Amino acid sequence: MWWLTDQTRLRVEREAIEALDADWFQNPVWSVDEQLRLTLGFEIVIARGNYPLRLTYHNTFPASPPSIVPADGDARLSGHQYGAGGDLCLEIRNDNWTPDVTGAMMIESARRLLETEAPDDDGAAVRAPSAHDFPATLALRSEVTRFYVGPLARLFLADDNIDGLPLEIGIDSYSGRTFMAHILSICGKANGEKQSLTPDALRKTCVVKEGAVFATDTPTTVLKKIKTFKKLVDLLGDRLSMAEDAHWAVVLRGSEGGLTLLCHFANDDDLMTFTTVLAPFDGDRSGLTLADIGNKKVGIVGLGSLGSKIAVSLARSGVRQFELVDGDILHFGNLQRHDGDWRDVGRHKVELTAHRLRLIGRDVEVDVWRSAIGAQVSSQEAANVNQALASCDVIIDVTANPDVFNHLAGLSLRHNRSLLWGAVYAGGVGGEMARARVNKDPSPYDIRAVINQYYEISDETPPVATGRGYDGSLGDAAPMQATDADVSVFAAHISAFALDTLSDTEPSEYDAHAYLVGLKRGWLFDGPFDARPIIADAPVRSTISPDSEAAVESDFIKSLFQGASGETADSEDHD
Repeated sequence: MWWLTDQTRLRVEREAIEALDADWFQNPVWSVDEQLRLTLGFEIVIARGNYPLRLTYHNTFPASPPSIVPADGDARLSGHQYGAGGDLCLEIRNDNWTPDVTGAMMIESARRLLETEAPDDDGAAVRAPSAHDFPATLALRSEVTRFYVGPLARLFLADDNIDGLPLEIGIDSYSGRTFMAHILSICGKANGEKQSLTPDALRKTCVVKEGAVFATDTPTTVLKKIKTFKKLVDLLGDRLSMAEDAHWAVVLRGSEGGLTLLCHFANDDDLMTFTTVLAPFDGDRSGLTLADIGNKKVGIVGLGSLGSKIAVSLARSGVRQFELVDGDILHFGNLQRHDGDWRDVGRHKVELTAHRLRLIGRDVEVDVWRSAIGAQVSSQEAANVNQALASCDVIIDVTANPDVFNHLAGLSLRHNRSLLWGAVYAGGVGGEMARARVNKDPSPYDIRAVINQYYEISDETPPVATGRGYDGSLGDAAPMQATDADVSVFAAHISAFALDTLSDTEPSEYDAHAYLVGLKRGWLFDGPFDARPIIADAPVRSTISPDSEAAVESDFIKSLFQGASGETADSEDHD
């Protein structure tokens, strides 16, 4: 306790308080509370009234300011107060506090605040000018029911012709404490078609209520005070067609454009009210030109800890089309590094990753393949997976499996697709990443051969995967160890590598065909950020086109299609 160890400062505090003007400062009483904090009870007497207060010196004083609160723990004395019974927000705060400020100065600041906010000639309290804006996010801390209005929803609800339009409200309690409401859809006035305003995947996590939006001539401050079905009927009259014994929701637009959400539960006169949170009309934050990557498709093979993070990062960066391939499920141990959580344990990794991607953007399209390259599956299934990957602009291999690499390398060459691959080294010491672009880089086989030569000449055994299973394991062998931080850093490297490839800008940000990147001191790395670029001295791979002279069986091939018709069946989820 500072008041025991620094009694010189204690004397300064006592003398400063004793010197205060007794006309307005009365009945000071020193004490120690249950936390052994020094406190001072006192009263401020001004024309507006008598205010019992308590000054508390926290045990961090004088490194932080004391607090002044109403002696009555539930009192609301000022508009500059952190809730009923909370601290008065004074001129001296945490953000401008210096240790030479005394408790007496804080008391004088409290007097100036209360005097400034004395009632005016009409009897209304005057709000003291604010020295700073209290962040809206902090003001929401105690609000457990919130209505989030995204940019697209804001544009819809600002239209002049919205009165009576049907909508769907989704209420999600994902965080446990906060109930978040979203406008899932709203019907257009012109064509009556339902317009989705949020990702369809969000609907699966919500309780969905049907309702309508109503434009009113009533200020939003008044609309917020509507707490019962009867009051709502008084406002809307015959416009309100919802039954009293049903579940529904309404959005009310105030005269100045403010929005209020009210939810009704069957046979209950009380309405659940929500605090509105308006999304800002932000510009792009990634700095990428979405036109360059928004229409590109990415195939990712291996949705483990590395692949799941890469997929999420690419979706956040603007990639909107994915083919995901992985036959593994999420186990408890995977939670140390995977992007999934306990709700996903036992699910296929490819499915839970797809769900996350769909929650990131309304227009994200994902095909999932619960399969594995080289596994004992039907020829038809293997062909379907190959066809899906062949439709991608870029294929990313993060299996750390040489057999998978060989298959994907051949696939990328046959179908003129760029191939990226990468892996984290054992122990998280670093990792490798490489790419083979069409008409720009050597073949993936040539690039891998140069990387392997680099490993062979190393004085120490390289910390690379030697098995054929997931994470470089073989049979029941344990997976290679690395922390989530190691995997996350390398996932970011590969994601940036992929975005550069998708953007196809010249010159590229990457001068080498492959990189060995150190995350810590070990093997050949001197420490973090130690990158070893590798350039393959081999011919550039070119676009493969059908040989014009290979048409000797053209007549036979044409005969196969005479009078024949076919149909290709496809599905979102594939076994």
